[in-house]
Amino acid sequence: MKKIIKASAQVIGILLLMVFVSSKLQAQPNPGPGQQNSGIGVTSDGPTVPFDGGMSLMLAASGIGYVAKKMKKGN
Repeated sequence: MKKIIKASAQVIGILLLMVFVSSKLQAQPNPGPGQQNSGIGVTSDGPTVPFDGGMSLMLAASGIGYVAKKMKKGN
């Protein structure tokens, strides 16, 4: 039982650390020609797509589901 609690605490700690660190990261602005000020919009080399916090939340949720499945199986 103590192993499960310790493993769960470690996983939760790592996930929280990942969420807080990823919320402070910003993507590099588009180096191509076009709108250099905002970094968001349509440029001559195509539309720019920001990578926001929603994707990191989806990745964290899938990781939590995977760990829960593995812990339930006992592997």
